[in-house]
Amino acid sequence: MHSRIVLAIVALVVCTGCGDTPTGGSAASEGRALSLGETTASERWMRATRAIVGRREVGSPLLIARNFALVAVAEYNASVSAGAVAAVGGRTPSEAGAVAGASAAVLRALYPVEDTAVTAQLASDRIYFATVDGESAYDFAAGEAIGNQVAAQVLARAATDRTNAVWTGTIPVGAGFWTNAAAPAQPVLPLWGQSKGWFLTSGDQFRPAAPPAVTSAEFATAIAEVRAFTANRTAEQLALAQFWQFASGPAGPMGHFTELASGLTSSASYNERRTARVYAVLHMTMMDATIGCWDAKYAYWFIRPSQVDGAITTPVGRPNFPAYPSAHSCISGAAAEVLSNLFPAARPAMDARVVDAGVSRIYAGLHFRFDITAGNVIGVKVAALALTRVPAANALISLQ
Repeated sequence: MHSRIVLAIVALVVCTGCGDTPTGGSAASEGRALSLGETTASERWMRATRAIVGRREVGSPLLIARNFALVAVAEYNASVSAGAVAAVGGRTPSEAGAVAGASAAVLRALYPVEDTAVTAQLASDRIYFATVDGESAYDFAAGEAIGNQVAAQVLARAATDRTNAVWTGTIPVGAGFWTNAAAPAQPVLPLWGQSKGWFLTSGDQFRPAAPPAVTSAEFATAIAEVRAFTANRTAEQLALAQFWQFASGPAGPMGHFTELASGLTSSASYNERRTARVYAVLHMTMMDATIGCWDAKYAYWFIRPSQVDGAITTPVGRPNFPAYPSAHSCISGAAAEVLSNLFPAARPAMDARVVDAGVSRIYAGLHFRFDITAGNVIGVKVAALALTRVPAANALISLQ
């Protein structure tokens, strides 16, 4: 299913052209053009990152978001940094080498058990870029060294991002409150909403209003919709629920939107720095969307449909965190809005992705309609903020 979607989106861009004019510079100011048939190091390492986090963070959307963003920011800053270094002995540091070195260093630090895979990818890059015509004037090893330096800076920021804060609170009880899974299970990272974002100044910056009371007419309508769908779930609806839970590929929705971004940047023939820039903005935004989402989830601790009515089935499992708002909608809304703004021709396809991601969670018996709406609003607001701060063509992303 998702392969057909990717091809359709790529076809849109091929037919209508790309819409991303970088803030503060032209394509010519953003490094060398691609050689014919060349794949950027950013794309190669995003693919590797997707596979690694898909193996190591199963069922953990928050760490997936954080770690993708760390790799993507390191890639972009490494590319910019390499491009700013003057030539030595007639050769300048390779931006592809910088991206490879930065990616490898960040992934090794985050996932030491993946050292073999990271080492293999780096060896593959050295061989691959030695065959690329456009790289003959560039020093790949010098780029790697710069990438290592940038990775150290990014990892230093990560050490202070508060994502590992330990929660010692208590779960509220009563009508309308979410119920934790049986011990020893713990709520999933209740303090994530206080993490250090890339664009947000605080987790509650876009906090939505409270969900409707469980005694309200609005709630009665919402629970009735979930009951109706889950009691009469069609094969197509089940397939959509399964796709967004399992079949969208490694790293779940964030990996899926990474794949979509890859198709868009490749079809537009974006060079190394422009490609890295797209990935950085995309993943920083998705990370911040999870922060805003988790702030709201643990501000309200709202009940899930199956906890209201035990007859509601959940064929894709039950995440151990509150319902409101929907994380899938926060993430997909943010990702789709970023990509739609950078590639306007892709907006219809991206909007369809958001709708599918949202309704899939109702089909799965996991969310109410108002969870979806609130999540989309958070995602779009975070993306709008991010898009006002897209780095200029040759500007580093701040690590403060």
